[in-house]
Amino acid sequence: MRPLLLLFTLLFISTSTLSQTTESPSKSPFEGVEKSDLFLLGTFHFKDAGLDGYKPQYDVDILSEERQEELQEVLEIIGKYKPTKIAVEWQKTRQAQLDSLYDAYLAGRFELTANEIYQIGFRMAKALGHDKVYAIDARPRSFDDGLTDEEYEEKVAYFTEKLGAPTVARDEDLHNRFMAMYAADDVRKTQVSLLDQLLGENDPEGLRISHGHYLIGDFRMNEGDEYLGADGAIWWYTRNLRIFANILGITNPGQDKVFVLIGSGHLPILNFLANSSPDYRMVTLQELVK
Repeated sequence: MRPLLLLFTLLFISTSTLSQTTESPSKSPFEGVEKSDLFLLGTFHFKDAGLDGYKPQYDVDILSEERQEELQEVLEIIGKYKPTKIAVEWQKTRQAQLDSLYDAYLAGRFELTANEIYQIGFRMAKALGHDKVYAIDARPRSFDDGLTDEEYEEKVAYFTEKLGAPTVARDEDLHNRFMAMYAADDVRKTQVSLLDQLLGENDPEGLRISHGHYLIGDFRMNEGDEYLGADGAIWWYTRNLRIFANILGITNPGQDKVFVLIGSGHLPILNFLANSSPDYRMVTLQELVK
């Protein structure tokens, strides 16, 4: 279908649907459609690899006796959900390696280290009698601007000058505020229980605010039909779109209760996609705690 015709069709469908739902607001157009439950749990990395912009300064010894007791409390709460499938932040292309490690764990040949994939994902799967843990992470697809490194640096210098000192200074201040927020959260995880920290990691307002960090700085470097900044952010969105596609790929509509354990930074996009999807009924940590 040609793009313009497709666009017209989508607009027509949207308009028709809006008209129908306006006339009968009490009846959903998707009534009777089978949905699966989806529980997305955002977490900090128990053993951080230093791959994110903010480098944690404080560790949580998840293997200590106190933290293991707190972890058991979290596992019991997740257990109330009774997921039929557990998915983790592991490259889908490396599913065979994940299978090997999980099989070794079930056979008593692999001692779990501090990684949250093992401490929550593997332990929860074993407790529920699952024979598999699903890998749903994906590499991003970045925008190819066709520029050499030197040309790219020239573009950045041009846009930096074009934006002007006040805008650049404002964005630097905003960046520092985000970093201070991460630093405060870094300290907090050493002062509160694991459950309280995870509740904070999954707070909708906190997630909304933190996502704003992707929308400052380089993101403003656009002019005319050249979107150096906006296109440069594509990698983060494509990665999360692919992750969500992988979640859909392991879901049998109306039959599964899927539990996804993933870094909390992914949640602003994944929550939006999941809440928009006709395939899922969302479950939250806050609901399970209550």
